[in-house]
Amino acid sequence: MRLHLILIMILMTISHGSWVNGSPPYGSMSSDPLNNLNLIVGFRGGANFSQPLILERYDVLQGQPANPAEKEYDPMFSNLGYQYAFLVMVYLTKGTSLSFEPGIAAYRYGYHTQTSWTNGSDPADYIEYTSMHKNRVNYLEFPLVLRHEFSGKKVIPFVSIGFFYGLMIGAEKQMESSITRYSGTVAIPYENISSISNNSSSYIHSRIGISPGLGIFYPLGPVKLMLSADFGLGFNNIINESQRYGNASVSAGMYDVQDDLKLGTLNIHIGILFNTGSNQAGKQVECISFKKRK
Repeated sequence: MRLHLILIMILMTISHGSWVNGSPPYGSMSSDPLNNLNLIVGFRGGANFSQPLILERYDVLQGQPANPAEKEYDPMFSNLGYQYAFLVMVYLTKGTSLSFEPGIAAYRYGYHTQTSWTNGSDPADYIEYTSMHKNRVNYLEFPLVLRHEFSGKKVIPFVSIGFFYGLMIGAEKQMESSITRYSGTVAIPYENISSISNNSSSYIHSRIGISPGLGIFYPLGPVKLMLSADFGLGFNNIINESQRYGNASVSAGMYDVQDDLKLGTLNIHIGILFNTGSNQAGKQVECISFKKRK
């Protein structure tokens, strides 16, 4: 929390300087850039797609030695989540900006398992257990993003690099499972189960990483529209190893525990930015006088 307070104090100081001194729009700076930082605020939101990077696998159920219940993870574009954030930006040079973008993100990833047990020595007589798991993890995120813009007439392309810290604020697991007995060519369904459980204890509180990206700005006077994409590369294992088997509703009720994993995410944003400086583009109106005809 100390880091958050420091960031907020820095932004308040920059904001005060921007409102008092004013500056040319969107980073066009005079010879004294520290006294001409222009504050830009806005909002962004969009979709994300998550891909776990597995560090070590763990299972509750085991079948035959040749058939462990190893998880098969869903591909990235099956794992749709969302994020939204408030954005505060200042220009450090004419084309380079730094922004603080606190917001909420919900990341989802899924996997399925399949385990079977044979009845004695008859391989055609066995019981099969299958399960589908959908996991959602919510974070309060605090990204710092550095952007560099390139010249353009109607649209302004940019590249970016961000550093983010995420504070886990909740997690949920949904599971659908079935048990079926096979005897020769006959399938006998035993039960189908659907359940939801709070799974917050399975995750640690923090997620940190970097997010390289690219995008475009579309200026409209004092307003800029933004379209961007970045890839969030998580540095740390987000699973709480000490509580792996601690949630009985998951480990005993769903026969599942979390693998150790880092989380990678493809984030797609749309946004709108407003210049709050005193010299905003589009605010000055040229007055034209007409001479009276004699």
